Amino acid sequence: MLVHPEIEEILNNAGPENFIPTQHMLRSAGKLLNYIDDINAERTGKFELTAADSLYLQWDLEDLEFHFECLGNGKILYTFRKGGLGKASGSSKIEEFIPRLESFLLISIN
Repeated sequence: MLVHPEIEEILNNAGPENFIPTQHMLRSAGKLLNYIDDINAERTGKFELTAADSLYLQWDLEDLEFHFECLGNGKILYTFRKGGLGKASGSSKIEEFIPRLESFLLISIN
């Protein structure tokens, strides 16, 4: 499995006793990062480890704020905010999540 360089850096710095990611988590985080890279959007943050052994990313884009947490079961726990107000939240698999994110971006930016 090819791992996104940002996630590889986390894995190299965490040490095996501190963080044992699942393949589902790595796959979801990698696909999310690749999507953000593909749409050529600037990222204001990087993934970081949480105390719950998940990967968390906060991403700000204009007046939009996104909170993503890649869980061990492969789901992404998310919250979307616009202008500081919560607009959407939930949890879904990456295949369902990317279209939801894309739709939110299209609606919110226009």
